[in-house]
Amino acid sequence: MQDRKTLKTFLEEVHNQQKKIICFGTGVMAQEALQYEQIRQAVVAMADNDVRRQGCQIELAGQFYPVIAPSALQENLDENTVILLTSGHYKAMERQIGEMDLPGQPEVYAFPELRVAYKADSEEFFQERFLKECLKEYETVLEQYHITGEEKAAKLQEKEAYILGRDGKERPFVVPRIMIMPTTRCNMRCKGCSSLLPLFDKPCDVEIGQILQDFELFFSGVDECIRITVGGEPFLYPHLKEILEYLLEQEKVLGIMMITNSTILPKAEVLELLRDPKILVEISDYGHLEKMSRLVQLLEEHDVFFKVLTDQVWTDMGGVECRERTPEELRFSYLNCDQGKVIKGFHNGKFHTCARSARMLALGAYQSEQDYFELKPEDSPEEIRKKLKGMFYRESADACNYCDLGTLPAKTMEAGIQMQGNIRKSRYTIVDRQEYEELKRLARVRKGEG
Repeated sequence: MQDRKTLKTFLEEVHNQQKKIICFGTGVMAQEALQYEQIRQAVVAMADNDVRRQGCQIELAGQFYPVIAPSALQENLDENTVILLTSGHYKAMERQIGEMDLPGQPEVYAFPELRVAYKADSEEFFQERFLKECLKEYETVLEQYHITGEEKAAKLQEKEAYILGRDGKERPFVVPRIMIMPTTRCNMRCKGCSSLLPLFDKPCDVEIGQILQDFELFFSGVDECIRITVGGEPFLYPHLKEILEYLLEQEKVLGIMMITNSTILPKAEVLELLRDPKILVEISDYGHLEKMSRLVQLLEEHDVFFKVLTDQVWTDMGGVECRERTPEELRFSYLNCDQGKVIKGFHNGKFHTCARSARMLALGAYQSEQDYFELKPEDSPEEIRKKLKGMFYRESADACNYCDLGTLPAKTMEAGIQMQGNIRKSRYTIVDRQEYEELKRLARVRKGEG
């Protein structure tokens, strides 16, 4: 197994030495790897253990590739061909290849490890965890404002130039996204809840004064935050109006995302604020269609920008017991985890490396000297900026010892299943959102509305 190459150096070597690649694995991770042009153009075949795929052509990233059995690797390898493991099961694949009698000890690389091999002080770390993620978040913000085409491309280019910095000056400190968690209350008790809300015996709200103070301190230390997520079940928080009013006036945040379980209607005072294009309401469809339909109708009547997430599958993060992982395993878990990149945030006066860290600390499930710091009013903006950078420019977290989100292979589960069955799914056929929009359009045509 080859190591200590980053994805950047691997791509450069493939291009400069005109390497050929056989990808082992044809799932989601292969699709991700083939987004890179250097890999896409170098692949001569895909290998897969699934006999149903062997001998077929598979379309990935807009191109067709032949799929071979692992036993056929030997006849397809030469001195200029490398094997790229493109699966969450890459450890098992390493062992499988090690047991084969392959000629010349071919170079084998694991795509999951290549993409997290960068160091925190490297340009690649900045490119992958800041620039790329910021632009991804900014695309969503532009969508909220219905900005497309050439205008969208120009704004993305302008934002990229700003994040990269100009004229030899220090780069602005722009973060892609953080999450705030104003309450541990929820009207549902979902199995595998990422926020661990069913574990709270006495759920409670964070005081609004504390939240607004935390906002002030956080924004004093950053130049821009592309988006902020208000998580948990925000429509249960009694002071949501004050949170939204603050964020709508805050120029350093460009977009706000509200995540709701679709079963609660927002108050009238909140609903009026949701009409602002700066806000996106993300509705989780857990099959409670009667309640969700009322929410959807209400948001549509008030021209609120929203999305409905259907057929969700959650990654099973497991319980909060310690996993006893090695430092290298913790590093991989942290750098492989999306929460470590974009779901940092504050809760009750502390800024955390991820939302799960905040919840576990509130539960008393773990302690850490590195996963969070106190947002102190007496700290200067420079001190807060330094602490925030220390939280973002890092390579591991203690919280990863109590969570399986960043580990591979990932285990998945159906979203929104209730622990005690107290909220039942509606007995209707779930209609795809695009189909629903088409049905509405046809209804308008029949009514002569255009």
